[in-house]
Amino acid sequence: MIGLRAGRLPDIAGDFSCASCERSCRSTELDRHLWCEECIAAARAGAKRVGWKVGGGVAAALAAWIFLVVQPTILIGGWIGAVLAAFWLCSRIGTEFWYGHLRFRKRPR
Repeated sequence: MIGLRAGRLPDIAGDFSCASCERSCRSTELDRHLWCEECIAAARAGAKRVGWKVGGGVAAALAAWIFLVVQPTILIGGWIGAVLAAFWLCSRIGTEFWYGHLRFRKRPR
């Protein structure tokens, strides 16, 4: 595929409409799913907000379980590290799942 940038359409004469906001754009301004840069940025920002909430919820539930069930007396730093790792990992997973959901529905919000 000569002349193709990663994830972009070839430069075809004419305008296309964004699949999400239906704004008219050149083919070089759209990705392979026909989304414009603004819609991609809006979807990523919304997915990141949801991901942080998912990560915080999982981390809070894990911290409550550790505090109430495990009741650690030693190596508290290791338990804190486990909660922080769960927060980071679950926020990343939540972000990617929500972004995929938004792309599947074809709406940036």
